[in-house]
Amino acid sequence: MHKIVHLDLKGAPLRVPYLKQVLLKAKSWGATGFLIEWEDTFPYYAQLSELGSNQDANGEGMYSMPEVLQIFQFARENGLEAIQLVQTIGHLEFVLKHPSFRGLREVASSPAVLCPSKEASFELVMTMLDQALEVQPDARFFHIGADEVWHKGECPDCKRRAANSPFGTDSLFLEYIQNLTLYLKKKRPDLTILMWDDMLRHVNVEAFKTYDLSNIQLVYWDYNTKENFHLNYMLWQRYSQFFRKIWAGTAFKGANGSSKILAPVARYVSNHDAWLQEIKVMKESIDFMGIILTGWSRYDHFATLCELMPVMLPSLASCLRVVTQSEHVPRDQLVKEVLPSEEWAGEELARCVHSFLQLRERCFALLNGEQVATWLNPWQRERKYTVCTHIQAIENTARILRQELETLQSNISAHLLSITGKRSTDEWLRTNMSPILNKVIELHDAAHDAMSRDAAVKPYLRPKSASNGRPRRAPVP
Repeated sequence: MHKIVHLDLKGAPLRVPYLKQVLLKAKSWGATGFLIEWEDTFPYYAQLSELGSNQDANGEGMYSMPEVLQIFQFARENGLEAIQLVQTIGHLEFVLKHPSFRGLREVASSPAVLCPSKEASFELVMTMLDQALEVQPDARFFHIGADEVWHKGECPDCKRRAANSPFGTDSLFLEYIQNLTLYLKKKRPDLTILMWDDMLRHVNVEAFKTYDLSNIQLVYWDYNTKENFHLNYMLWQRYSQFFRKIWAGTAFKGANGSSKILAPVARYVSNHDAWLQEIKVMKESIDFMGIILTGWSRYDHFATLCELMPVMLPSLASCLRVVTQSEHVPRDQLVKEVLPSEEWAGEELARCVHSFLQLRERCFALLNGEQVATWLNPWQRERKYTVCTHIQAIENTARILRQELETLQSNISAHLLSITGKRSTDEWLRTNMSPILNKVIELHDAAHDAMSRDAAVKPYLRPKSASNGRPRRAPVP
């Protein structure tokens, strides 16, 4: 079976030298290829140039056309299957957010979903697919995405068409996907087309019979841990009637919470254990082509970053080893929360992130602790009603934490910039480090100021307001 590692480049895209390191490590752990989801990092050109890297749409400075070609050449030289993923109907925020494509939205207020009833929509997607396939003439597989299409049958044209079909809004999606796959097969007859399965889970048998989806190999995805993993047997039966080959969709990162910085390796290994058991049970009736180990960087285009690749490389290694090695190999040899330095590309950044999480807990303990609540709370700061005797310990601790945070922030920034782009570096730091650092700085400055004063005689009162003669009320914390 294929074992394909998913690279979600819509968040913290990997610089080419680091990407190569990851792919070589993944191959050594059992990967046979990679699924590269470009989003706005692809160098679209001509009428699509504003969507991608040619106009630096995402602020990352990646990827140039030579870099894209270099990635595919690297795959060939190392015997790795390179599969491109281009979203074709849902998750098209990176396209539909632009004013020039706003008119192709299914819902005017949301850039998530493309309207399948507009001729210009199909022309747009065909051009995107053409440009992606052009850079990979030897492509054997291509993934059209098509997951999480949140809006269907909502624009006037789609409402009318859905009302005239016995399959309602499903007909809009199925006809669109049918036409898309026919276009791709006409362009590349030997191309195998992959698609996420979730929008087909509720489709009935008669609808499947009406629309030709025979050119598709489905990727049935479920990222739950073993105890919550319950796939629908009836759905398996339905899929097996209409899809000759099916892939399993697992997760090694980005499926444990939309803003997680770190997740236990065991959580993702559990998902792979569940899938291996499912494949074992269903292998007589389902022709499994392989496993796609997804590694999400964001839940959607506008979502914040979740786990970074270097941080979760131990998870990728463990999951690949679990699906590759014999079940008789002891688990403690396969599943590791950390890796040896020679295997851990980006170890410096990963260890810095681990350090940050520990340091953040220390900061929370001070900021939300009894010392500050008792002797330097917001009311006391505003009214300058403090005594330096008890402030000294707060000032010392805040100063040490501030220094450690500032040093760590500088180190993380340097490591991030060696692995990803400026935008993701800035985003990660300002999302995760800046808020806690700013609070510690504020507390340290307040403590330092309080240390310079003698014990207060009584709470400081603000001057009377000139407008009504009454003292201004202190804002409620």
